[in-house]
Amino acid sequence: MQSRYVRRFSASERLAHWLHFLAFTVLLGTGGFLYMPALQPFTVGAAGEAARLAHRVAAVVFIVTPLLYLMGDSRGFLGSLRESFSWGADDLRWLRLAWRYYTQGANAEGVPPQGKYNAGQKLNALTQIIAFILFTITGLIMWFGHGAVAPAVFRWSVIIHDLSVTAVLALFLVHLYQVSIHPFTRESIMAMFEGVVTREYAEEHHGKWYEEVKASGEVG
Repeated sequence: MQSRYVRRFSASERLAHWLHFLAFTVLLGTGGFLYMPALQPFTVGAAGEAARLAHRVAAVVFIVTPLLYLMGDSRGFLGSLRESFSWGADDLRWLRLAWRYYTQGANAEGVPPQGKYNAGQKLNALTQIIAFILFTITGLIMWFGHGAVAPAVFRWSVIIHDLSVTAVLALFLVHLYQVSIHPFTRESIMAMFEGVVTREYAEEHHGKWYEEVKASGEVG
């Protein structure tokens, strides 16, 4: 009997996704205390110490999570990395027609079939990768470099750190909307809970990938 579902994400990838999500949420919340006047009391005294500890623990989880994914599913990790950096004419065309995709659906006229990740997801992944590197470098400087590096280096680390957060937060909010509210794409969140999507969703939104999966014999 033909299965209705297609395996999309491994257990290691799903675990890495949720660890990343939780760590980022804690980092965003505890870091945000500094920029919200109403929450400034959480930056001083015992509350401030707890917030800083939570921020640092979350930072360690944030940094370690990709390594856990690599160790748990190296094939999936390297495959996703390679996919994020693989761009072709169809990806650029998809970006030009992204508005049509999100307002009319994946079958709208002219929208090219996509691989495991569409061009928007690839762009998000590349932003996440660059931001991860910047987060890690600037965060370590801010954590351990105070008084040990030149004031200008420390100051620029703070600026780059904050700009990286702004870029990732903007994409995070778009992503959250797409997987929880948007009628065309919200089914995709099922893949991060159960690891699968329906065959119909895979064929409609990731046609190239679906054909590759079928050709490999992974689905009937």
